[in-house]
Amino acid sequence: MATNRRNYYRVLHVQADAPPEVIKASYRALIGVHHPDHGGDHQVATLLNEAYAVLSSESRRSAYDAKRAVRPARRTGDPRGSHGATADIVRHSCAFCRLARPGVVRRETRCTRCHAPLAAARPSSKTSAATERRGLPRVSKSDWGLLHTSWPGEPIDVRMRDLSLDGISLYTGNPLPNGTTVRIVADVADVVADVVSCRRVDKVFTLHAQLVTAIFTTTGGFVSTMA
Repeated sequence: MATNRRNYYRVLHVQADAPPEVIKASYRALIGVHHPDHGGDHQVATLLNEAYAVLSSESRRSAYDAKRAVRPARRTGDPRGSHGATADIVRHSCAFCRLARPGVVRRETRCTRCHAPLAAARPSSKTSAATERRGLPRVSKSDWGLLHTSWPGEPIDVRMRDLSLDGISLYTGNPLPNGTTVRIVADVADVVADVVSCRRVDKVFTLHAQLVTAIFTTTGGFVSTMA
């Protein structure tokens, strides 16, 4: 995989405007989990080191940001999907707490530390996507869920808005920055997702996030193809 196709900010779980001290703190936290000496995966550790080497250097980071600014958008058919470098880590670890994941991951497999789902949310084919859409439960705007923004950490109550195979949206009393990885636990699903937008509507915020991993209930119903 070509280096210039990776999003180093996503690899280190920080925003593109993150200051050096935030980048350093995030790197230390992630490498502490994924370093081979601590039982982590060598490939993930290598990717983390690669990202930090670029973003911790003022000159290399400036050059990297300049290249990102002119890079064409990824084609819809790209098998890596819209998560980019997030997928590189998810293949080897929990998308939420970053614990190294087992070698075999099935649809119901969960992280042994934070209990988040480990299986990728998006089906691998159009046929399986259509089948899963028919089997997913309908989301009611009266349904409530729990939003986890960190591990470990206390969740907050949120009200569900919409759910699809690709994304989830909800109402929350607290804003979150784009790119934040969250876990949402509700009766209809347990998902890990990346926040793509959060906008104020009256006294609450509508949060939209793209699914990374998920476990859906199978009680019937139908959800839209876009949340």
